[in-house]
Amino acid sequence: MKILAIDTSSFPASVAITEDDLLLGEYIIRNQRKHSQNIMVMTECLFDSLEMDISEIDVFAVTVGPGSFTGLRIGISSVRAFAQAMKKKVVAVNTLEALAYNTLQRNGIVIPMLDARRDEVFTALYEINNGTVAEIAPPCVMTIDEICDKYKDKKAILVGDGAIIHRGEFGDSFAFAPMNLMETRASSLAMAAYAKAKKNDLCHYNEVEPMYLRKSQAEREYEGRNNK
Repeated sequence: MKILAIDTSSFPASVAITEDDLLLGEYIIRNQRKHSQNIMVMTECLFDSLEMDISEIDVFAVTVGPGSFTGLRIGISSVRAFAQAMKKKVVAVNTLEALAYNTLQRNGIVIPMLDARRDEVFTALYEINNGTVAEIAPPCVMTIDEICDKYKDKKAILVGDGAIIHRGEFGDSFAFAPMNLMETRASSLAMAAYAKAKKNDLCHYNEVEPMYLRKSQAEREYEGRNNK
């Protein structure tokens, strides 16, 4: 099964192509301001480098959130367009689950987290057991203090840009993923998508929607003005 995975949910933009559990190629660029300009170019370059055609792709995968409001829309729109053109199915993966796959080589508890600003992170709890990932606690918004209090005895590994930003606040109760595996990447998304696709956890491109855990800043500001 060949999968094209696109992730634009946070600061890095990445695209990967896998065949079953083998990574064929991946491009990553860390420039959030240009995701809309870069992602199609990156995808085309990856196909060219692999001497592949998009018609060879069996399934398209995308992170649907939490993450950057604009970034999520870019990734989802791209995958919808590809899947519609090729008449193929899509695997929608929440960004935190995709991040958990960065630490697939280690059994135990993993806490992925994405910066949500205002001293909060988007987070969830997963358990990795011999290459399988199981959700223990669903995605939510938490403060660093809440995570430290609730999960300090879990001997968990932390991953994600939220862990990078708040690294000095966790003390000795937590471990950290290596820096090269800290951020979102399409290859991990593809691994998560492959696991779901084997279970037939697929959807039509029209069914792919972003998963927001809270309202955007623009929405909050609009409501604030109207509530005065």
